[in-house]
This record gives sequence, C-alpha cells and structure tokens, in this order.
Amino acid sequence: MLNSFPLSARNIARGAVSAGLLVGTVAVQAEMYAGAQVNLMKIDRGAVSDAQLSALTLRGGMVLHELVSAELRLGTGLSDDSYRNIDVENDFFYGAYARLTPPLEGPVQPYLIGGYGYVENDINGTTQRDDGSSYGGGFDLGVGQHSTLNLSTCGWSTTISASRS
Repeated sequence: MLNSFPLSARNIARGAVSAGLLVGTVAVQAEMYAGAQVNLMKIDRGAVSDAQLSALTLRGGMVLHELVSAELRLGTGLSDDSYRNIDVENDFFYGAYARLTPPLEGPVQPYLIGGYGYVENDINGTTQRDDGSSYGGGFDLGVGQHSTLNLSTCGWSTTISASRS
C-alpha cells in the first residue's frame, strides 16, 4: 500500500498545501476571546487547611467549533493568608484547557473545562509546585454583544513536588 503513495517532492508539497488550507480554514472560522478574572482560591495541603487567597487570571481562547474552545489561563496571587502561623502565598499559575459549551439559546451558557494546570505556592518559605489534570465547570452570562460575566470552579488532580527557595 505504501508503494502506491511514494514519498516524492510533489506528494509532500500537495500534503503541505492541503494541511495549510485546512489550518487556514479553521483559523478563518475561529473566534478569539480574551478576558480577566478575579479568583478566590482555597489551599488545603499538608499542615495548611482552608487558606484563602485571591488571585488575578488573564485568559484567552479560540472557539474552534460552536461546542469546543481551546483556552489558556495565566494568573498570580493578589493576597496572602496564614494558617496556624504558616504563611501561604500564591506565586503564579497557568493552564491549557479544552472547553465544552452546549448549544443553548439565551444569555446564560454553561460549560465544562478540562486540561492541564500548574500552580506554584510559597508555604513558609518553601516553594510548592503542583501540576496535573485540571477540571471544572461554570457559567457565562452575556451582558452585551462582546462582554460576559463568568462564574466558575476549577480543581486539580496533582503531582506534587517541593523545593527550597
């Protein structure tokens, strides 16, 4: 079967042009979005329980299909907390996600989100890094032609490592 499709410069060029046209078509149909979120975060880790932090997240994405979007998030902590004299600080976090939105009529759009997330916290001078699968859900409320309010929850299933700073 491979002999019927020899790897020639002409066939490679045809494949490259076909792939380029496909990517170009998807990019033309895709809708980009960007925004910011203020987050309330809760950390339960080791001796720390219920540490409450606030953070700022920048997010951007691309609607690939009416049901599926790809989204990137990058954030940093705005406030610190302590638990039983243990100082807790959120250094930064990021994630790459697939977002599934059902095709519903109306201003409220629920969604499910899943992908990879990374967070780096400082707990009493020790840098704690967590990464792994990240998942959640939420609602977008349309408040204008190009604006939404968002309420979401997101959690991590993590692999944990620590290093001394």
